[in-house]
Amino acid sequence: MKLVGKVTAVILVLSFVFSLMPLAYAGDVEMKEYGFVDCGDIKMEYGIYGNMNAEPLLLLPPNGGDMHCFDDSILPEMSKHFKVITVSPRGTGNSGWVDGTMNFETMAEDLVKLLDYLNIEKTHIFGFSDGGNLGFVFTLAHQDRVKSLVVMGSNINTWGTNTFDQIQITYQYIVLCIEAWIKGDEETKIRRDIKGMMVGQPSLTFKDIAEIKVPVLNIYGEHDMIQRWHSKKITRSIEGAQELMVIGGGHSTCFEYTDTIINPTLLKFYGITA
Repeated sequence: MKLVGKVTAVILVLSFVFSLMPLAYAGDVEMKEYGFVDCGDIKMEYGIYGNMNAEPLLLLPPNGGDMHCFDDSILPEMSKHFKVITVSPRGTGNSGWVDGTMNFETMAEDLVKLLDYLNIEKTHIFGFSDGGNLGFVFTLAHQDRVKSLVVMGSNINTWGTNTFDQIQITYQYIVLCIEAWIKGDEETKIRRDIKGMMVGQPSLTFKDIAEIKVPVLNIYGEHDMIQRWHSKKITRSIEGAQELMVIGGGHSTCFEYTDTIINPTLLKFYGITA
């Protein structure tokens, strides 16, 4: 009986340890490197997949998303051609959080620290939703670190979001502010701050993004929560920018067309023959 008890204890300990370990695979794609970068006030989680000697491609997740957001969409295909870097922005995944620091400017500086830590001078960037918004902010602040920028379902200010969606977002944020004030716990405050990034952020203008000189591809859905006029003006504001409207696609449902539309479009944009 003592032996059975010891074996049971070992199994329980191992189960606990393995539960704390990051996913070693994204679908069928092996993670080549996993770690944390010191951003000063927090440590940010990252993972690397694909060809370690290829050009880097940094994937930026949507609001509240972590480093595994693209596991079942573009990561498997992109890892065949790039050194793919995924991140959990502050407040998500296993990354740290500090009250009052949830803004695109701070997160852009987190990415600089990551690139410096990985000794990457320049990278391609793909950002979805808030990830694309972060891509805009990062590119404007550090254009010398960017090879190309692809955004999907992204806006440069809250005027670009459909009015009904923005009202819902603002209402949800107000509710979370009240809940965080009443409860005072960290989990609710993080949820509040993550949602708050969609209220008043980003605050760029079309004149601002006209300063972007790297190759840009702007993808959005036919039924996106980002207003079509806003998406089209983003493309027109950046010299040489390309765009793709995914027919039948919504905001996140554009990923339903990953194999048929998104991946082929990305490979063509990057000049890769599949």
